[in-house]
Amino acid sequence: MIQPSTAIRAARPEDVPQVFAMLQELAAFEKLEHQLTANQDDMYQALFVQNSAKALVAQSSSDSNATNELVGYAIYFENFSTFLCRRGIYLEDVYVRSAYRNRGIGKAFLSHLARIAVDRSCGRMEWSVLDWNKNAIDVYESIGAEILPDWRIVRMDANAISKLALQ
Repeated sequence: MIQPSTAIRAARPEDVPQVFAMLQELAAFEKLEHQLTANQDDMYQALFVQNSAKALVAQSSSDSNATNELVGYAIYFENFSTFLCRRGIYLEDVYVRSAYRNRGIGKAFLSHLARIAVDRSCGRMEWSVLDWNKNAIDVYESIGAEILPDWRIVRMDANAISKLALQ
């Protein structure tokens, strides 16, 4: 259960610097810093101008933390299932700072997103997990998520997209 001194809420524009700092932490944790080419303005534009995605944040409001520090975030967007002919939610990132892990914050993010999915009549919630992240896999399986063994992520970067567009 999430601690009462931590609340999940929708991100606001003024949260971008802290969320972006956590994104940098996530990139380091996943050993993918070389892939992080975005900056704070890119994040602001995506979340609050283009509305490409939405973000939730976990905010600590304990007495010892008068600044109401953000301790985690989740970024998600809608996708679509042709087999269900219904929209879904794709969770791009869920991250909790290391000092705040094992307090139920990650599960609280997932529960919050599940409520959004129910409200929107979504047919699915989906996300990816690195195969070496056993702690995350254990959490996901404990809430009833299925790790799909037969599916692989297929990705094209901007360079590959440009080349394909010219064919």
